[in-house]
Amino acid sequence: KPEIDWASEFIRANNLAGPLVGVHAGSGGTKNLTLKRWPLERYIELLSQATAAFPTVPFLLFGGPDEDADLEQLQAKVNSRSLIRVRSRSLRQAAALMQRCHVFLGVDTALMHVAAAVKVPKHIVIEAPTLNKTNEPYGNPYTLVPNPVIAGRNLDYYRYDGAGIKGTREELLRCMSSITAQSVFDRLEHAIRQA
Repeated sequence: KPEIDWASEFIRANNLAGPLVGVHAGSGGTKNLTLKRWPLERYIELLSQATAAFPTVPFLLFGGPDEDADLEQLQAKVNSRSLIRVRSRSLRQAAALMQRCHVFLGVDTALMHVAAAVKVPKHIVIEAPTLNKTNEPYGNPYTLVPNPVIAGRNLDYYRYDGAGIKGTREELLRCMSSITAQSVFDRLEHAIRQA
């Protein structure tokens, strides 16, 4: 109940209305898992286009303190009041606010699983090398933005064996850069229009 109250107060204090879109532009930082992030430049391109196309839709930026610098840069570059940083103090608060979202977007992370657990109606997952059948959003339908480099070979890149993602830093950055902002926007636009 305190988390639900916190989420309600966040929505009231920020005067949020209409479909809420949750975005997680980060990922875990252990091993080399930051390399599964979709590039910040792509998020800047995507959210510049999305905030222009949907000026009244709030885009809630989820992420922990270790993602603050990237999220501050994202907000500064997009420069839209529609981008609102979520500074939850716990995963339970984040979950309570996510439960109020109509759309959630990100790669496979803990927050992707939280969004699935609270049944965000329109869930969009950007395919990273770490996504495979064992860690897809459980029990919640989702839309995949396919990665043309991975092409179904996720297990060639990553297995739950204690090792990091296979490939050099340059290869993995190229892999995630292969997903265009337009391909994500097309799915995001569809989800927002249906919310």
